[in-house]
Amino acid sequence: MRRRTMALLAAACLAWGGLAPATTASAGAADRAEPAAPAKQVVPVSPTDTRGQLLEKAAELTPSARQLAWQREELTGFVHFGPNTWSGRDTGLGTEDPDLLQPSELDTDQWVSTFKKAGFKKIILTAKHHDGMLLFPSAYSSYGVAASSWQSGKGDIVKSFTDSARKYGIKVGLYLSPADLHENQPGGSFGNGSPKKTSRIPTEGGSGRSFTFQADDYNRYYMNTLYELLTEYGKVSEVWFDGFDPTGGKQDYNFPDWFEIVRTLQPGASVFGGPDLRWVGNEDGYARASEWSVVPSRGGADPDGQREPTFGFTGDDIAGEDRLTTDSDHLAWFPAECDARLQPTWFAHPGQRPKSLAALEDMYFGSVGRNCQLLLNVGPGQDGRFAPSEVRRLTEFGDRIREIFDENLAEGARAADAEGTGHTRGNTPARVLDADDSTAWQPTAKNGALTLDLRGPRRFDTVLLQESLRVGQRVSAFAVDTWNGEEWRQAATATTIGYKRLLRLDAPVTAEKVRLRLLDSRAKPAAIATLALYDSGARPTPRPAPGADSAATAG
Repeated sequence: MRRRTMALLAAACLAWGGLAPATTASAGAADRAEPAAPAKQVVPVSPTDTRGQLLEKAAELTPSARQLAWQREELTGFVHFGPNTWSGRDTGLGTEDPDLLQPSELDTDQWVSTFKKAGFKKIILTAKHHDGMLLFPSAYSSYGVAASSWQSGKGDIVKSFTDSARKYGIKVGLYLSPADLHENQPGGSFGNGSPKKTSRIPTEGGSGRSFTFQADDYNRYYMNTLYELLTEYGKVSEVWFDGFDPTGGKQDYNFPDWFEIVRTLQPGASVFGGPDLRWVGNEDGYARASEWSVVPSRGGADPDGQREPTFGFTGDDIAGEDRLTTDSDHLAWFPAECDARLQPTWFAHPGQRPKSLAALEDMYFGSVGRNCQLLLNVGPGQDGRFAPSEVRRLTEFGDRIREIFDENLAEGARAADAEGTGHTRGNTPARVLDADDSTAWQPTAKNGALTLDLRGPRRFDTVLLQESLRVGQRVSAFAVDTWNGEEWRQAATATTIGYKRLLRLDAPVTAEKVRLRLLDSRAKPAAIATLALYDSGARPTPRPAPGADSAATAG
């Protein structure tokens, strides 16, 4: 049925993001594309795979629909709030009195509206941090906001937050710490050695969807509270499972059961610390200079299963070509989330100052501009509001990013294959200018070049590139050149592109033509969705970005 008309072919191609096979397009060829296979998030590694076969497998992986939606968000807010806000700690003890929770002027509308004004698309709230205190009433614990005298024990900070998010059209994410220092106290369920037994989730009542698992005391408790969060607060777009455990691994977690609950109750939610998203390896808000979304991993090749990078989370190279070996069990589309703090600590404490605007701008280029999502934390104060200095800095940050990317100087340009380069059928050079990241220019080889005639001199200092993730992440080396009227001169060079790569030149250049050279790609031709140029104007002097490229490519 999908072959009845060219329109249906094009629609199918857009739905799955496939580009045409590598067949050279002749001059005047019909601008048409062919459908490709559905997204493939995971592929097994065979002990007999050659290097070439592993590169080809990596080149064919693409994100799931939920991962692609997550990547396009770019900016997510993080809100750490709880007893640590009053105790002065960042990691609690699990023995704090719930009556500490006294946010006398709680204003979740202020949280959400501040993030929205700054351009953030989603906010994640710590519904329970490592101390174990719940910011929502629960049928399974008396250790939480319901035990506080605040609002006579009727308060629900999670509900206030999710209501505000719906009001302002912001996506909701929820963090529920696996580690629980309150349940780790004598007589608690955390690591108490209890046997697994058949357990219904939810254990108490519930007329909706239920689950039956084999669970010990703590996993039963945890899954019941997870169930409450995922059924009582509307749509959830991200669930955050923190890997930090201050007990040193005292309790085993039933991750497959947790993931089943999330996938069933909130099928559109991406899971951090699970099958969908990984920690970038630092808490500074910076990705690697070469950040691959395809990661060699151990364990079963289950798209909905637990994922453990073969070479860890923190190394400089965990997914480069030298890491594509038979040491791994599978390759997975497993993009990184860059978490960072606006204040010096995760929870707000008196007297703190936010990061500078220059630091935030660099962080944006070092995260979103390096194929990641930026997860920026702002802790409300003891009154339940963001401090004026935090509001002001977030507002400045949003204004600055909008200022930089206000005008695409490549708009209206003429795009063409460079001499010696052909493109695959339907995937013409003009597609890098159509503001649609699901269409792309694709050369017929692993290398090739594209030129932009800007129709006059244009001054710019920032280059934006995107690959079509519906095809995969393939570029491993590229360069950007400018024409000075007599010859091409290299302005910047870097390695990976992925969802987005932002390059800042050492100094503004004025040129009438720009050339993108793809120097190498993994196994197959890459697909370039966007090539855009911007003039950032006067900006704060940036500090050196961790892992910055050696050429004129900071970011």
